[in-house]
Amino acid sequence: MKITRKLTIAVALSVFGALPASAQTYKKGDKLVNAGLGIGGGFGIPIGVSYEHGFTDRISGGAYLGYAGKSESLGDWGKWKYTYVLAAARASYHFKVNDEKFDPYLGAVLGYNIASVKWKGEEAAPASSSAGEVIFGGHLGARYWLAEKVGIFSELGYGVGLLNLGVAFKL
Repeated sequence: MKITRKLTIAVALSVFGALPASAQTYKKGDKLVNAGLGIGGGFGIPIGVSYEHGFTDRISGGAYLGYAGKSESLGDWGKWKYTYVLAAARASYHFKVNDEKFDPYLGAVLGYNIASVKWKGEEAAPASSSAGEVIFGGHLGARYWLAEKVGIFSELGYGVGLLNLGVAFKL
């Protein structure tokens, strides 16, 4: 848990330390896609995709879809399979900074998650169970544009992973 706090503080300081500047890397009308892998969450290696549309020069909104799964084999006895799916709406506030390639943002997520578990064993009948709930959370992130339409991103917050890293695109 200490590493999570340190990552949160480091990302927050880098985002908020850049606030007083005025150049703009994000603007109204931008269509942004993130595709990445997550760290944390306890369900193997999570994958997630998000899309956002720029409604103003500071506000974007869109959708998020994430998946994580893992299996545990118990040898000849059987196997457990765990899956987690998250579908959500998201909105972000983009900060203006003095770097044309850096896009820091802070946002909220409202969605629905579904967790399921399945058992398949030699001596017992297959069994499964699932549960879902409405979720609300937040994210703190940044994109760094390597080219005009391709960059990298990092997000800390609610998703299928606590920390998500990957590739960003402007459509």
